[in-house]
Amino acid sequence: MPQKILCCGILEKELEHVLQGKEAEIHYLEPGLHVDFDKLGKALVQALDGMNEDSVAVVFGLQCHPEMERMVTRRGGRVIRAKNCIEMLLGERLAELDAGGRNFYLTAGWLENWRRIFIEGLKWDEIDARQNFGYYDRVLLLDAGITPVDDEKILEFFDYTQVPVEILPIDLEHFRREVEKLLEEGKS
Repeated sequence: MPQKILCCGILEKELEHVLQGKEAEIHYLEPGLHVDFDKLGKALVQALDGMNEDSVAVVFGLQCHPEMERMVTRRGGRVIRAKNCIEMLLGERLAELDAGGRNFYLTAGWLENWRRIFIEGLKWDEIDARQNFGYYDRVLLLDAGITPVDDEKILEFFDYTQVPVEILPIDLEHFRREVEKLLEEGKS
């Protein structure tokens, strides 16, 4: 019987890549729900309740919602042990990168959905974006090599934030290990 997984749509490509060849039933929630805790909480609870399973593996950051762990464990599920999707992908490398400057991180999923997150979800116009992103020295686009990097989308994001975007090649080994650990917990 395949394991049931509930995942943020931001990590869809990465999760499907690390689970190639494994049997899993994956449900995705709309990317960007974390900008509205009420919407995310309702969607998460509804999805977990609808999956009718005591042991759902949840691939969301613990800080995506202040009650993430409580909501998941109350329904018999378990959540990956990372603050957010960036920590899931980078692990300890995140601290090394942060020591080198003030970085904002993007994944391919974030780049695809930045309008939904910042413009529609947070209601930021270009002035809001520049005020909020003005803190950062650079935007690091984490490129796992599974989704083509769209130069036009990078330029549009730069135009919106006015912060230089650099592409950072990554592998998915840390993410793979974290997902495998989460799935193993469900077998015990």
